[in-house]
Amino acid sequence: MDNSSSEYDYIYDVFIEEDFKEDEMENCYKYDGQVLATQFMPRLYLLVFVLGLVGNTLILVILIKYKRLKLMVHLCLLNLAISNLLFLLTLAFGALTSGHGWAFSDAMCQLISGFYSLGLFSQSFFIVFLMIQKYLWVVRRLTFHSKAKAGHCGIITSALIWGLATLAALPDFLLRQSPLKGESDTCRFSKPHYALSDEKPWIHFLTLRMSILALLFPLLVAIFCSVGIIKVLRRQRIKKKVTLTLTLVIVFFLFWTPYNLVLFFSTFSKYFSLSDCESSYRLDRAIQVTNFIADTHCCINPVICVLLQETFRKSLCRLFIRNNSTPCHPVEGPEQTFSPPREQLEHSSAC
Repeated sequence: MDNSSSEYDYIYDVFIEEDFKEDEMENCYKYDGQVLATQFMPRLYLLVFVLGLVGNTLILVILIKYKRLKLMVHLCLLNLAISNLLFLLTLAFGALTSGHGWAFSDAMCQLISGFYSLGLFSQSFFIVFLMIQKYLWVVRRLTFHSKAKAGHCGIITSALIWGLATLAALPDFLLRQSPLKGESDTCRFSKPHYALSDEKPWIHFLTLRMSILALLFPLLVAIFCSVGIIKVLRRQRIKKKVTLTLTLVIVFFLFWTPYNLVLFFSTFSKYFSLSDCESSYRLDRAIQVTNFIADTHCCINPVICVLLQETFRKSLCRLFIRNNSTPCHPVEGPEQTFSPPREQLEHSSAC
């Protein structure tokens, strides 16, 4: 009799514990980002879109019209601007559909989501290429100022990088899915939906893809190249020759690292003991905020180029002010008479 009663008490305790967990999960309030998405996101994304469109378009015009893509670094900056413009296209759709639900088809969601990932991964890969190019020039003394090298090698390398970025973004082109009908949601980029019966393994895989290709791999390459460049900087006074490159790389990681870390912890929350209500709420809120911060990065690169490089400011002045009596005119002569030593000097100061 005592054994049966003790066994019954054990089973009763288990039932009570399970019921308590179920009640706790039912009372767990999920983060609702609709207020932020409806009231603030459309205006902010529209502002980012306008600023990014104007800035990156001006960079394209300056690189093509005045730089004429003679240097490998110019071609790299051109591809970065194209990546930013591609990324900005997706933000325009995000601004139009924030808070109103996704009004387009699944195919359109896949296309826009694929462009989002393609823009991100191409930015990441071209940042890596820009860093490697600067490392080879500063540390290994391998210059890329020859027109032939900037043409053939640059086109081949750019095509290869775009191919790798497309391959990395392929799951989003094929598997991304818009929300179910009745959900007040959009074709989200921060916590996406996938047209699979078993979503979790794919979400784990795609989060690892994001963490490795958009953060870990570029970060390791940037650290390795930066260490070698800094060693040379201590012996020689060439700080101005690497300022732009290092700034572009640092700003990229400052904007994208928080979102990658939060997304990683959210996806693998159970392995970090973050599955409780409060942690889930904070992670969902952090994902929305850090994702917006990361998205604004696409309009920052043109500002960095203009602020840090005199050649970009002079070209911008020539683009808008054509009067010969303006202060821009004296600079126009030396830039048009382009000799090999001057070209090499421009390469040393362009990035």
